[in-house]
Amino acid sequence: MQVTHHYLELCRAYGAVPQGLPVSLTQEELAERLHCTVRNVKIVIRKMSESGWITWVPGRGRGNKSELHFHYTLEEMLMKQTAEFAEKEQFQQAFEWIHQYADTPLMKEQLLQHVSRYFGYKAKETEQDADVLRLPINKTYRTFDPAALLFANDVHLSRQLFDTIVRYDRAAGDFVPSLAHHWESDETCTVWTFYLRKGVLFHHGRELEAADAEYSFRRLLDPGVYSPQRWMLKDVRQIRVPSRMTIQFVLSKPHVLFPHCLTSPSAAVLPRELCESDPAAYFACPVGTGPFRLEIRPGYGYLLHANERYYLGRPFLDVVEHILLRDYPELVVMTDACNVVQRSPYAPGSKPQQDWQAVECISSGCALLSFNRRKEGPLQDAGLRRYVRSVIRASAMVEELGASRALAAASFLLDKSLKLGCDPYQNTREEDTAGIPYSPNYAGTELTLHCKDSCKTVEDFDWIVKRCLKAGLHIKVVLHDRNELLTPDVMCEADLVLYEVVLDESETLSLLELFMQEEGSIRRMFDDPLRAELNRRVAGLLAEPDPRKRLDLFDKLESLLTEDAAVHFLYHRRMQTTYHKSVRGLRLNAFGHIDYRHIWFEPEDRLNGCAASADAASPVSGTH
Repeated sequence: MQVTHHYLELCRAYGAVPQGLPVSLTQEELAERLHCTVRNVKIVIRKMSESGWITWVPGRGRGNKSELHFHYTLEEMLMKQTAEFAEKEQFQQAFEWIHQYADTPLMKEQLLQHVSRYFGYKAKETEQDADVLRLPINKTYRTFDPAALLFANDVHLSRQLFDTIVRYDRAAGDFVPSLAHHWESDETCTVWTFYLRKGVLFHHGRELEAADAEYSFRRLLDPGVYSPQRWMLKDVRQIRVPSRMTIQFVLSKPHVLFPHCLTSPSAAVLPRELCESDPAAYFACPVGTGPFRLEIRPGYGYLLHANERYYLGRPFLDVVEHILLRDYPELVVMTDACNVVQRSPYAPGSKPQQDWQAVECISSGCALLSFNRRKEGPLQDAGLRRYVRSVIRASAMVEELGASRALAAASFLLDKSLKLGCDPYQNTREEDTAGIPYSPNYAGTELTLHCKDSCKTVEDFDWIVKRCLKAGLHIKVVLHDRNELLTPDVMCEADLVLYEVVLDESETLSLLELFMQEEGSIRRMFDDPLRAELNRRVAGLLAEPDPRKRLDLFDKLESLLTEDAAVHFLYHRRMQTTYHKSVRGLRLNAFGHIDYRHIWFEPEDRLNGCAASADAASPVSGTH
């Protein structure tokens, strides 16, 4: 391996010499160039010659220079070495070499295209003819514990490993059976009973029982576990197991939306004996009842193996590989050969490449600004909060920045924003020619704006800073890693947080999380009176049996945040999903992730055969 490094260093050092011409030099010069002894240079020359990489013609006589003939260019040798890494599935090393030695953007792109051929869908010719989907990731998963879930990537993986007792089908707008095949409540909606399926097996082979569900829910409520989602079960007074396959919840007050809470990935059912005996060992590589079981390969990534006995039907794929390419995020964005499905913000004028199809949609949720009501400072003044909101007009942002910003938001919900169809915060103050208000009362005010360090947010905060400056407001931007933005320290320090809310499959549950969840949510920035009022109104909403009245209560909850200037809605984002023509059974969740259980791929030879048949069947000119 080291000799290959030496060869590439020499190619780089003598790259100015035209291809095919020898390089004249002494062994002493080589030793200086390679930072080693003359004795080691002789070993390196011998190994390179034996490998057929160079021809070495020694100089005749003392002081005469030798001739070094390169048989491979730097790019050729780099291509050869990275291909060997990829064949051995040593992808991290391949990208490290590309990063270190690719001297031009064109060379880097060509090498990336080459290595990316090892990603995507692969039909491995083994005894089982395994169908494998290999995808790159650039970060490890933060947690495998459903009770600790906060971030979309962790949620997505959790749903591959675990199941909940009920599931919400967003397309149908209704609940569907999962671990429970039937459920019911009493007339007061204070007693909920769920009947579990028989024959559901955990990955380690034991049948799931109601006692596992009971343990999982008690754990979610355990103060020692301190789950961010414990608020979902705060009204649970008692958990009963009337029979081996029946679980019952007794609530302290009516809760008509209780099934929504049980669809949360944090409400996943765990095998009680494994989790209880050694939680640390269990969550290092957990087992569940989900469509895939997890294998962790240190230094390589994560393998999801199909659960052969999955009760809702075996996945079509045999293995999904998540290859970890740490510290090289720019190298994960490769060519279309790497990814079979790509979801990204819409770019005007963009067209899918050949053999790819594109679907556009406006994502659920919205981008917004949250005002820190708990921090002592200028934002305690409600007038200033409203002034900031009038300066940062959502309609102006969408009109001026455009691109993936599809629609000015007047709500968390897209349908409601479409219905309102206008900017709810039209300026009432004197405006300059650019439509920006100015108030001498707030001129010179300094505020900090905290947001995620992402290319998607750069244009947003730059626009906000410039617009506020014209209104006399000085905004200091502080960037954070995506996992740090909504941490307690940031939420306490920030004056404003630029945040994008994405609603999960159950919009109802997602909105309740926004109003009630303390960790990883904008609720942490609400002051005590606002929190108390939210708690009171949510309690009334949960007890309301009439769906139309519940919608009205949801509207009033949202209005409470806007009228109090606790949040400022900005826009709904247009997304574009592109996928290769071979992809079948494509389903994306609310976060844009692939449902691995349903996806499958049409064989390439069949696709090519269909294309050839289509060409053969093309009409020819003639008379009728």
